Amino acid sequence: MVKLWRILRHLCTPFWVLRLHYPPPLQARIEARIAGFEVAHPGELRFAVEHALELGDLLAGLSPRERALELFGLLRVWDTEHNSGVLVYVLHAEHAVEIVADRGL
Repeated sequence: MVKLWRILRHLCTPFWVLRLHYPPPLQARIEARIAGFEVAHPGELRFAVEHALELGDLLAGLSPRERALELFGLLRVWDTEHNSGVLVYVLHAEHAVEIVADRGL
């Protein structure tokens, strides 16, 4: 069974926490760093942050890794010329970071 603390943590993590931790100046710096990375490396990087998972996903036992893999497909990170897509996924409610790299890297 899904642990109650995990559900409560996700339900008690409001959406605005992302604006608090990722204000526009920081978002601009992240975008600039990603652009610099993509110029110097054949990989194509995508950065995705979510404040929490939906209740249905929690009840189904979806892990941060599984959500990252799901977003890798939904955001079409895999759809690059050299199969060189990389997704950096942050799930704020769990303080989890997952990195998914395509088979070309």
